[in-house]
Amino acid sequence: MDKLKKVRLLVMATAVALSACGGGDDAPAPVAPPPSGGGDTTPPPPPPPAPPPVSADTPTIPAEVVSAAAKIAADPQVKALLDEQSTPAAALSRWHQFLELVHIASPSRFEYRMAGDIHRRLVDELGFSPTEVKTRADGIMFGTDVNVVDGSAVYNACVEIKGSYSSTAGAQHYKGEFPKVLLEGHIDVVNPETLPPAADPYNRMKLQPYAQAIVETPAQLAAIPDELHFDASGRILQDANYTTASKWFANATAAQAGGGVRIYVPGYGDMISSTSNAFVLAAAMKKHKIKPVYDVWICGTAGEEGKGNLAGMKQLFGFEQDLGTGSNPLNFVTSMGLEGGGAVNFLGSYRYEMKFKAPTTPGQPSAVEAMAAVIAKIADLKTPSELRADAPRTTYTVGRASCEAPVGGIVPSCSIEVDMRSPRTETLNEMRDKIVPTFQGGVTAENGRWSVTDGTAQAVTMEQVWYGLRPAFVLEDANNPAIYAGLQSGIATGAENRTKVSTGSSSLNDNVPANTGVPTYNFSLASTASGGGGHAFWEWGTRGDPAAEVQRMHRVLTAVLIASGFHAADGSIVAPAAGPMGKRTREVNR
Repeated sequence: MDKLKKVRLLVMATAVALSACGGGDDAPAPVAPPPSGGGDTTPPPPPPPAPPPVSADTPTIPAEVVSAAAKIAADPQVKALLDEQSTPAAALSRWHQFLELVHIASPSRFEYRMAGDIHRRLVDELGFSPTEVKTRADGIMFGTDVNVVDGSAVYNACVEIKGSYSSTAGAQHYKGEFPKVLLEGHIDVVNPETLPPAADPYNRMKLQPYAQAIVETPAQLAAIPDELHFDASGRILQDANYTTASKWFANATAAQAGGGVRIYVPGYGDMISSTSNAFVLAAAMKKHKIKPVYDVWICGTAGEEGKGNLAGMKQLFGFEQDLGTGSNPLNFVTSMGLEGGGAVNFLGSYRYEMKFKAPTTPGQPSAVEAMAAVIAKIADLKTPSELRADAPRTTYTVGRASCEAPVGGIVPSCSIEVDMRSPRTETLNEMRDKIVPTFQGGVTAENGRWSVTDGTAQAVTMEQVWYGLRPAFVLEDANNPAIYAGLQSGIATGAENRTKVSTGSSSLNDNVPANTGVPTYNFSLASTASGGGGHAFWEWGTRGDPAAEVQRMHRVLTAVLIASGFHAADGSIVAPAAGPMGKRTREVNR
């Protein structure tokens, strides 16, 4: 059987789905030379310090950052915040907020219920004024030049901890926007793919003993009898099931031996637990009068998962995907993510959803055959890394192939999703330049089999339904304020002693700021004894040690304040590690 026939049979038999999860300068102003002549005997100023040696994975952390990290980590205000968060009452409050937020179904690009609940909590429960909430229910954010992505509003939820910098004489700004440090985690999930009806907008949170096998089908999940219960307003009910689910454990072995349960719910690990705790940290900063120098924004971001297309970050950083550039209109100087692992290199991707439509008359070119021809042509292509030993690894796949049900013997349309990935934009572009022509090539081949001209009433036609872009980034030099803060905060708080960053690549929200030029680092604020099923309908987790959450808060707070600067309890000011002008690859037109 020839290859094209094999592809046709495969396409018609199965559909396989795949979910994917210029501007400023941080350098100090140059020192002016002394005036010449006139008998001035004032010695010239010392030369500026030599820049640290360039390294892709090992920064040379400045002495002032080392001392800043130690001072912040031990500050009495910070310690008071941590002491309060270490109490049983605070641990339960964090747990309840997480359960109540993750209970809300929040599909990517349909996050408005989740964002709305966070907005309400910020004002009604967490102590913020409406003016400190920087996002709106309609998805519009003032100050940015990207408010619509893929034709839809962007439902971020952001709150501001105001710093002192904007009120100081000579404060620098970008077109009215003073420097900001961002701390963010996403609020969307892969499942469910669409929003449930308003009458029942919640996820079922099933509880399963470890002795039972992890579910394999939605029917098995639905059949589990025990679940968490909530009242009509979405508050957790403290019944027997709650008591069982609320036990925490150090690890999976302890959970299995001690009567722990799997809590099945989308977003348990990826990543509502960390995002929820970011807003707890924001409220604690406000309560304990933690005063940064630069403004700090804490955000729950939309659109990280699936076809979300990094919409939340594209809004925050003014990233226009048709141009492939970010304007950073809000003047973020660093971006701290909460997806864990400390990744600093980001795998870029281009994703296309293409639809092939058949003519309505029987005995004409076929949408199925056209799609099969496209897949066959794509299968013949070589990636840059297959052709050249020095090219970065580049991959592609037809992640989904599906067709409508036949009508009157004709399959009306078929669709494919093609995903290509590489850590460098150049090789992504090279692969795209090969793949995109195959879309029309398959259509032309199928029409040609029937001696039909493209574009006529008898021809198969093609439509691009969707295009996704995650911009690529490879770190050339690890000497930047976000990495200084990320690594030194770990050392200062005892969380870890790493002095290098990973050279591997991840695909995260951080793709957008990193590609725009804004230094990034990512952490975690969650504590989970065990978990699994990320991006699957059967995602689950078991509650971890609350003390681990507090330790992670300590590190993240220290890192944020290293970058933003801090008014310490002794009256001194820790200078920001970041300069006041954020990087960008496009200027804002305003």
